[in-house]
Amino acid sequence: MAGEFTNMRALLTALAKSMNLVNPDVEHHHEQTAYLAFQIGYEMGLRDEDLHYTIYVALLHDIGSVVSAEPQTISEIEAHGKEVAKIGASMIRDLQQFRRAADLIEVVQNSYQENLPLLGESVAMDISQAVHVADAAASLVRERIPILNQVKCIVSAVNNLRGTEFSPKAVDAFLTVSKREFMWMDLSLNPSFLLYFTGEMRKVSLEETRLYTRLLSRIIDFRSPFTAMHSAGVAASARELARLCGMNAEECTMMEIAGYLHDVGKLRVPNEILEKPGKLTDEEFNIVKEHPYYTRLILKDVDGFEKITDWAGFHHEKLNGNGYPFHFEAQRLDTGARIMAVADIFSAITEVRPYRKGMDRTQAMRVLWENVESGGISREIVTLLEAHYDEVDTAREAESKAVGQRYFQSIEPMRKSLDDEQKPSS
Repeated sequence: MAGEFTNMRALLTALAKSMNLVNPDVEHHHEQTAYLAFQIGYEMGLRDEDLHYTIYVALLHDIGSVVSAEPQTISEIEAHGKEVAKIGASMIRDLQQFRRAADLIEVVQNSYQENLPLLGESVAMDISQAVHVADAAASLVRERIPILNQVKCIVSAVNNLRGTEFSPKAVDAFLTVSKREFMWMDLSLNPSFLLYFTGEMRKVSLEETRLYTRLLSRIIDFRSPFTAMHSAGVAASARELARLCGMNAEECTMMEIAGYLHDVGKLRVPNEILEKPGKLTDEEFNIVKEHPYYTRLILKDVDGFEKITDWAGFHHEKLNGNGYPFHFEAQRLDTGARIMAVADIFSAITEVRPYRKGMDRTQAMRVLWENVESGGISREIVTLLEAHYDEVDTAREAESKAVGQRYFQSIEPMRKSLDDEQKPSS
């Protein structure tokens, strides 16, 4: 498990695609910010390792906006940038490999003058300022105006804040790169080119991939109190069921990753549908039915994710062909896909939601056996789950509780505060 499994470029691409699903109005903004921040950071003389962190911070700088009840425009996000940054940092700070990025995200919307007492003239200052300048410049780009005709105004807006909002060092670097026409063309036409321009092909182990996908699961789940613990519970349940089915250690970890990522396509589903406690209309359910397709779309090009993509993307398929959106039947659904279908249902009915308690063992097993008898899910896997119920449920509850505690004690209060601020005054 310590060997190579995938590469960081592929994982960053999946992250960028995921962020683009959240709100079409800000699609590609994070990639544009990351691309420009890389260019500025490179001109500032940042080392390769620090340039990588610059990319991470730029791609993630607005993740706090996903918790807002309503999709936000770029201007709305920027208007509450510091609150959004604080939420984003809180979402990932307990993930050890993202702790440094979290610290930078928390201060990335601060002005140069505000950060001077906190960071001094340091690498952290340079990274935060590269992202801050890039974010401001990218937010000024307008799609329908030829990009080179916008450069003068964007440069002037940034330069006017030199020494106050932005550090002189970052502004000087930006002024230098702004003279390169190709950079603006990349920014406008192909911001995802960032991922190739950087040459970021660092190999990533399976264990590092598992830790990285915990970050993506936070972005998926922390959008709503209705989903706050779900991916974590599915990941833990799927891992335990895979072990009981005789999968090896590597396959069990891959099942866990698939659990973390199975609902990434739900980033495209509006919050009012995710948070509707009653029955969905046919039109609303049609929107929900799209999400496994988008999960596959995001994961299919990640190197090494062939099995993970199937397991995550087929979690709503049924053995009788009555699932969605692919309507595959039993012969197309391998053991991993069958485990994921059971883990998804089991976690959904046993976890606590704001509008109901989770089902107890008797109720949960009744629902699972009804799904077996209707031809939807695997009899063998449900039999294993019933025989080892306490093991699977303990793993699910421990993982869900840890994530839920973080959400409801930290993220949800900030989410409500942010939403209250954004409500129009009467």
